[in-house]
Amino acid sequence: MLSYQTDLPINDLLALRKEAEEIWPVFRINVEQAQLKGAIISARQAPSGIFIKTSRLYNFTIVKHEDDSWHFQ
Repeated sequence: MLSYQTDLPINDLLALRKEAEEIWPVFRINVEQAQLKGAIISARQAPSGIFIKTSRLYNFTIVKHEDDSWHFQ
Protein backbone atom coordinates (compact mmCIF):
# COMPACT_ATOMS: atom_id res chain seq x y z
CA MET A 1 0.00 0.00 0.00
CA LEU A 2 1.17 3.46 -0.89
CA SER A 3 -0.48 6.35 0.92
CA TYR A 4 -0.03 9.97 -0.08
CA GLN A 5 -1.56 13.37 0.58
CA THR A 6 -3.31 15.01 -2.37
CA ASP A 7 -4.34 18.59 -3.02
CA LEU A 8 -7.29 17.37 -5.10
CA PRO A 9 -10.81 17.10 -3.67
CA ILE A 10 -11.57 13.48 -2.75
CA ASN A 11 -14.92 13.64 -4.54
CA ASP A 12 -13.19 14.40 -7.88
CA LEU A 13 -12.63 10.73 -8.75
CA LEU A 14 -11.55 11.36 -12.34
CA ALA A 15 -8.74 13.68 -11.28
CA LEU A 16 -7.77 11.37 -8.42
CA ARG A 17 -7.64 8.38 -10.78
CA LYS A 18 -5.41 10.32 -13.19
CA GLU A 19 -3.11 11.22 -10.31
CA ALA A 20 -2.99 7.57 -9.14
CA GLU A 21 -2.24 6.43 -12.69
CA GLU A 22 0.72 8.84 -12.76
CA ILE A 23 2.02 7.41 -9.46
CA TRP A 24 1.49 3.77 -10.46
CA PRO A 25 4.53 3.26 -12.78
CA VAL A 26 6.93 4.20 -9.99
CA PHE A 27 5.08 2.24 -7.27
CA ARG A 28 4.68 -0.74 -9.62
CA ILE A 29 8.44 -1.37 -9.50
CA ASN A 30 8.25 -1.99 -5.73
CA VAL A 31 5.10 -4.09 -6.03
CA GLU A 32 6.65 -6.33 -8.67
CA GLN A 33 9.94 -6.65 -6.77
CA ALA A 34 7.91 -7.90 -3.80
CA GLN A 35 6.17 -10.37 -6.17
CA LEU A 36 2.71 -9.15 -5.16
CA LYS A 37 -0.46 -9.66 -7.17
CA GLY A 38 -2.24 -6.58 -5.87
CA ALA A 39 -1.61 -3.10 -4.59
CA ILE A 40 -3.46 -0.14 -3.10
CA ILE A 41 -2.82 3.53 -3.76
CA SER A 42 -4.49 5.60 -1.05
CA ALA A 43 -5.09 9.31 -1.69
CA ARG A 44 -5.72 11.37 1.45
CA GLN A 45 -6.80 15.00 1.70
CA ALA A 46 -4.89 17.32 3.97
CA PRO A 47 -6.40 17.32 7.48
CA SER A 48 -8.77 20.21 8.20
CA GLY A 49 -10.49 21.61 11.24
CA ILE A 50 -9.53 23.76 14.20
CA PHE A 51 -10.02 21.57 17.27
CA ILE A 52 -10.72 18.22 15.68
CA LYS A 53 -8.75 17.43 12.56
CA THR A 54 -10.49 15.30 9.95
CA SER A 55 -9.28 13.92 6.66
CA ARG A 56 -10.99 12.06 3.83
CA LEU A 57 -9.39 9.38 1.68
CA TYR A 58 -9.99 7.23 -1.35
CA ASN A 59 -8.31 3.91 -2.16
CA PHE A 60 -7.51 2.60 -5.62
CA THR A 61 -6.97 -1.14 -5.90
CA ILE A 62 -4.70 -2.45 -8.65
CA VAL A 63 -4.78 -6.18 -9.44
CA LYS A 64 -2.46 -8.32 -11.55
CA HIS A 65 -4.28 -10.55 -14.04
CA GLU A 66 -3.25 -13.97 -15.35
CA ASP A 67 -1.59 -12.39 -18.40
CA ASP A 68 0.67 -10.31 -16.08
CA SER A 69 -1.17 -7.06 -16.91
CA TRP A 70 -2.23 -4.69 -14.12
CA HIS A 71 -5.73 -3.23 -13.88
CA PHE A 72 -7.29 -0.58 -11.67
CA GLN A 73 -10.46 -1.92 -10.06
